Order: sequence, then structure tokens, then C-alpha cells
Amino acid sequence: MIVLRYIPTQDYSFLLDENHYVYDHVEDENSLHIYIKSQKHGCNCPACGKISTKLHATYRRKLQDTPIHCKQTFIHANVYKYDCENPDCSCEVFVEDLSFAKASQVRTDALNTLVLATSMFLSNEGASKVLALLGVQISNDTIQRLYDNIEFVDNPDVEEIGVDDVAIRKGQTYATAIYDIKDHHLIALLDGREGAPLKEWLKTHNKVRIVARDRASAYATAISEILPDCIQVADRFHLLQNLLGYMKDIFKEEMPAKIYIQNGEVMEKAPDKILREKKPDETFIDNLSYDNTPPKDANGNEIVYDNKKHNLNSPQYQHHKEMRKKNSN
Repeated sequence: MIVLRYIPTQDYSFLLDENHYVYDHVEDENSLHIYIKSQKHGCNCPACGKISTKLHATYRRKLQDTPIHCKQTFIHANVYKYDCENPDCSCEVFVEDLSFAKASQVRTDALNTLVLATSMFLSNEGASKVLALLGVQISNDTIQRLYDNIEFVDNPDVEEIGVDDVAIRKGQTYATAIYDIKDHHLIALLDGREGAPLKEWLKTHNKVRIVARDRASAYATAISEILPDCIQVADRFHLLQNLLGYMKDIFKEEMPAKIYIQNGEVMEKAPDKILREKKPDETFIDNLSYDNTPPKDANGNEIVYDNKKHNLNSPQYQHHKEMRKKNSN
């Protein structure tokens, strides 16, 4: 007989990172508080890079994290401050970095990603209400500030890019998106979808040698003018769109407007119409039993249908009567 023993895990790297562990938690009806601290007692100085193990002080950071079981979840991190042990370094005291949150943040990076991903498909106010149902407390103004703080890191040495137009407001406002083909991250967002902004951007990125673009002639002209040796490649979506367009034109020329099929075979001309006399179903008619006797109710009394509105002496009928006389004369 094999007995399986289950051992509680002490690995919380899936929740945070390998450097921190959970030492306590407090849960109530609406919120969950997780208390963590660092496992190592040493950190690299951000100025000189030397490792310091001389503890200066500790303080606690409170960060809102992605919700667990739809409860508002907070992380309380005991963060160490260190004295730089390099006497020549200008930085005397520094704070250890958290891999899941930047300095001065009140939300983790994972929660900020969740907020931005939700608000992409909703208004800021709508996203705030939906996130509240999931256990995230954030205002619509805070969501807007997250969008305002997004920075596109441009790479002047990029060699392979993709260019496409995107709709800021469909039918009214458009922009030109430039992304790195290697990892598909956005590196620039230019106003409009004309060739002029793209030309100015290409002038400062002369190392570009491959461009994947859509079918817009403005982009093609701008790339050929600034980087004539650059290879221009149409992306798969637009190649397939071009192929479908050409196939549609071929079918229009080769195939007639109407196709006639008879007995599973394609006919060169319309088949002759066969006129068939429609006859009633005699069997159905023979089964009908009908006479002209008035209907009766369950007690055998005759049902009289009297339309009380059918008053021939009413002004309406009298008016129609006079109009018929005039028209007949």
C-alpha cells in the first residue's frame, strides 16, 4: 500500500518573486492583506553598483495587487534601506528595489497592466466600475493618469520595423504606429497617416533596412524617398487581402452573371420552364365536412355574430353613401 504525503509548499515565487516570501496574511470579508519581506540581506548600490550588507533602516510599503477571490488585495512589504559601503560613492543611503513595483508606486505592475488592459475596451468610468466588481478600487482619473504616464521608448538603432495606421477615433482621427518587428513592441506613434510624419521619423532612423507595411501609397513613397535601399515587405494580412481582391476580379471576368444548374449539371443556358397545373388535394377535400348551419355553443344555443359597429345609419356610413352617389353621377 502506497501512502502519499502532501507537504505544504513554502515557495511563493509564483506570487511575487524568488527574493521575497510571505510571513503573514490577514483576511476579512472584503479585503486580503499579505505581508512579505526579503530573503536576502544585501543589495547593489544604484550609483556605484557595489553590494552593501550594512542595514540602515526598514520601512513598510503598502501596494494594491491583483485581486484574489474578487477581494481587494494589498501587499505590505518590509523594505530595507542600506548604507553604501563605498566611501567614494556619492550615494550614502539607498533602498532595495522591488521587482514587482517601481519606486513610489501604490499598485503593483501586474495590477497596472490589468487596469490598462480592461480600460482599453471600456471608458475610464466603465473600467473603474467593472474593476470594482473584481476587487480593484481605482478611480477613472487615476486610470487616465496611467495612460498619460505611458512612454514609448524609441530606438534610433532599430533595423526592422512595422508601419501601420491605427484609428484613434474611427472615421475621424488616425495615427501611424511604428513597432519593432523582433518583439512587436510599439516604439513610436505619429500624428496622422500621411507620409510627412513618417519621413521625419525615418530621417533619424537611417539604420532601418526592412519595413513591413500596409498597402498605403503614402508610406511606400515616404520610405522609398528617405531610405531607397530599404526592403519593403507587405504584411500577411494585406497580402491575403490583395489575393482575395485579385481572385474576385478574375471570377467576375471568367464567370457569368448567372449560373443555371439542372440535375446536378451546369447548363450553358437557362433551362426551359415546365408549366405544371396545380391541382387541389382531392383526398383532403373529401375529408372536409361542411354545411351552412349556424354554429352552436356547448349548450346547443345558436351563436349569433353581431357586429355592433356595423351601423348603416351612422354618420360615417351616410357620408360614404353620399360620396358613392356623387362618384356614380
